[in-house]
Amino acid sequence: MSEPNSEMSHWSVLSRVSHQLRTPMNSIAGLTELLLDTDLSSEQRRSIERIQISAESLLTLVNDILDVTRLRTNRVELENIPFDLAALVESTVRLLGVRAYERRIGLSATIDPDVPRMVQGDPSRLRQILVNLIGNAIKFTHEGRVTVDVIPAGMRNGDVIVQFAVRDTGIGIPSDRIEAIFDEFTQADTERTREYGGTGLGLPIARRLAELMGGSLTATSLEGTGSEFLCRIAVAPLAEEEPEADAAVHLDLSATRVLVVDDNAASAESVVSALAGTGMAPEAVARPQDAMAALQAASASGRPYHLIILDGWIGGKDGFELARAIRSDGKLRETRILMLTGAARRGDGQRCRSIGVAAYFAKPLTDDDLVNAVSATLLTRPGDGLVTRHSVEEGRRRLRILLADDNEVNRQVATAILQKRGHLVDAVENGRLAVVAAGRSAYDVIVMDVEMPELDGPGATAELRSMPGSADVPVIAMTAHVEFEREGQFRAAGMDAYIAKPFRPHELVRMVESLGVATPAARLGGPSAPVTDPVNLAEFRRVLREAGIEETVDRILGVFAEDAPVRMAVLEGAVAGGQGGEIRMAAHAYKSAAATIRAENLAELLSQIEHAGSAGDVHHAAELIGQVRNESDSVLSYLAVPAVP
Repeated sequence: MSEPNSEMSHWSVLSRVSHQLRTPMNSIAGLTELLLDTDLSSEQRRSIERIQISAESLLTLVNDILDVTRLRTNRVELENIPFDLAALVESTVRLLGVRAYERRIGLSATIDPDVPRMVQGDPSRLRQILVNLIGNAIKFTHEGRVTVDVIPAGMRNGDVIVQFAVRDTGIGIPSDRIEAIFDEFTQADTERTREYGGTGLGLPIARRLAELMGGSLTATSLEGTGSEFLCRIAVAPLAEEEPEADAAVHLDLSATRVLVVDDNAASAESVVSALAGTGMAPEAVARPQDAMAALQAASASGRPYHLIILDGWIGGKDGFELARAIRSDGKLRETRILMLTGAARRGDGQRCRSIGVAAYFAKPLTDDDLVNAVSATLLTRPGDGLVTRHSVEEGRRRLRILLADDNEVNRQVATAILQKRGHLVDAVENGRLAVVAAGRSAYDVIVMDVEMPELDGPGATAELRSMPGSADVPVIAMTAHVEFEREGQFRAAGMDAYIAKPFRPHELVRMVESLGVATPAARLGGPSAPVTDPVNLAEFRRVLREAGIEETVDRILGVFAEDAPVRMAVLEGAVAGGQGGEIRMAAHAYKSAAATIRAENLAELLSQIEHAGSAGDVHHAAELIGQVRNESDSVLSYLAVPAVP
């Protein structure tokens, strides 16, 4: 063991190196994530995916080395804040479920009802442990499933001991290597290190964190059969508020007949189990021909299925083809179809509408998400439009966000990530401009880089806290510094939370959406302006209903979604060309289409660009084009059609 001063010196060097690495890595990670959402050739996609994997591996290594150093020098300070334990487990499983689905293995979580939901402790460190354990289980499992079981395991000094059991059907660990896996830079054997990668630091860190949280981490395994990791931590239970009833509670699901079509036995079993727990009567088949036979037999018996849940890929075939075959059978037209897919593709939303699929959700879904999706699908009526995750996530709404960062690439990356979720983002390049912007407009949440010219993040936050309209707005610090001393400085300045660069998109989104204030932001000095959806579908449907052509709603929306990227490209080209007349004509054409479907915010912005073009004010048109692009992307996202970059 090194002398204390030597360890402190090593820590200082590591912190500086980490800071220098994190800033460019933030750009690499964010830009590759955005590139993968664009149209790419197969060779380009493979190359970018390799870049992404390498960047994530480097980030993991940096984080692990810093964590080990913190733990060795006793520099880890645990938070002690309220959090929803069940929601944390479910969101972690949902996050890692994409990886499990890609490997065609099942992933499910069960939380004992006696486990307290609201607790006090350190949610970020608990999530770190679970991500490590579940991620390892997925990595070392080639077939079968990974399960997470959460149960109460006793009381101690008023705290509840909660046990998290992560079990897999993977390759297992030799009995003589069980304890060695908890040693730093050690894996079960060198051959596995070459095959599976990894730093050999994740499990030692997880064990030490569990011990700091008043618990333990142990493992048992049988080589070739699977492994079980038991993590226990102590948390303080909190009194829970009575939850508001949702659609799933009001809808009587008992005796609802559901046919699940999925060739992955573990995935099908997970869906059947979740639905059966609500009183529904689910059945599962693995092949499209078996599905058609079951549907036709049920219809002939007078007891048709109320809902069909289709996997997007069944037996090597496109699930949409089975959906089309079901819809072509006149006797099955009343049965609703819910499509689940592990990898959304461009145009899937329009395909669902054209076939007659009622709902479309991306895997993975937690049990609660699945039941809510089924409830929303069963409540739909003909003409209601496609049910998506967006339409049932009632807790999520469109936020008005102020982003301050002096690095242009970082600004663009963070802005694109948040706009992709449908949020409105105003971006500025320093703290002084952030203070000015907050004085003019009200925001739901402010994301602030720490080190900026003219006025840094803590300084800007201190000024914001003295302003009447910004005293209570949540402020998130973005920083490449990760020392716990800096966290204290951020909080002392009035910042509510911080996120370390480079951040992954889901981390930024989760933090922003969890801290967004409860009521919509409004312009200062005027009445509250409600934040509306990008498209006023109810009004559009009402107009067509009065005209007697309501059945054309989905077809018109589909035409708009196909034409919008082309119209946007023409408008951007006109603005770049600097010709006022061309700007006016391009904006007018797109404005008319937007106004028709009641994309009111988009139509208003296009009207402003149209007037700028008529006046020959090319500079003003150029200032507005970014807002138009953002709103256009929001409209397409709302219509369940990915925006074309």
